Amino acid sequence: PPICIGGSGEKRTLRTAAKYAQHWNFVGGTPAEFARKRDVLHRHCADVGRDPAEITLSSHVRLDPDLDYAKVAAEAEALGEAGVDLAIVYLPPPHTPAVLEPLAKALEPLR
Repeated sequence: PPICIGGSGEKRTLRTAAKYAQHWNFVGGTPAEFARKRDVLHRHCADVGRDPAEITLSSHVRLDPDLDYAKVAAEAEALGEAGVDLAIVYLPPPHTPAVLEPLAKALEPLR
């Protein structure tokens, strides 16, 4: 199966992802932070002779307890514009199915 490495450590984690992973997960932060870490990953890819386009880029997007669905959609959109291929939505405990439908509606325009 494809290997996903998550994290943002510039010296070891991103270097290891450049060498071995098919998927890198940025565990959270701003689009600018993501872009900076992505650039570090790309430099590590160049160092090992790898095309960075071979690596799927994802990021966590957190639904806070206040359930601001529009904020989640805005964060996912901004990360997508910064180069994220896949947003992984983190749901706060307690996990309740009631959040799924409004979340899906908020994210629908991004599909």
